[in-house]
Amino acid sequence: MLESTTAPFSDKLMMFQVSLLTGISLGYYGVALGTVSRRDLSAKFMRILTETLQYAEDGANILIDHNWMEKPPSSIDHIDMAKKNKN
Repeated sequence: MLESTTAPFSDKLMMFQVSLLTGISLGYYGVALGTVSRRDLSAKFMRILTETLQYAEDGANILIDHNWMEKPPSSIDHIDMAKKNKN
C-alpha cells in the first residue's frame, strides 16, 4: 500500500483533460446526430448533446473561476487586425 497523500496530477491538468474529452464527445454526438436516420435516436442524441453542452459549460466556468482560462476562445477580429497593420 502506498503512503503518499499528494495527487500525482494537478487539478489544472485533470480539468484540461476532462474538457478535452467532453469536446471530443460533443463532436461524436454531432456526427451521430447528422448520420442517424431514425427519429427516436435523433431525439435521444439531441437530449444527450444538450446535457453534454451543459456539462461542458460547467467545466469552462470552473476553468474561468480558477483563472486557468481567462475567457473562452473567440474568433479573430480581422477588421481590427487589418486596421493595425495599415498603420
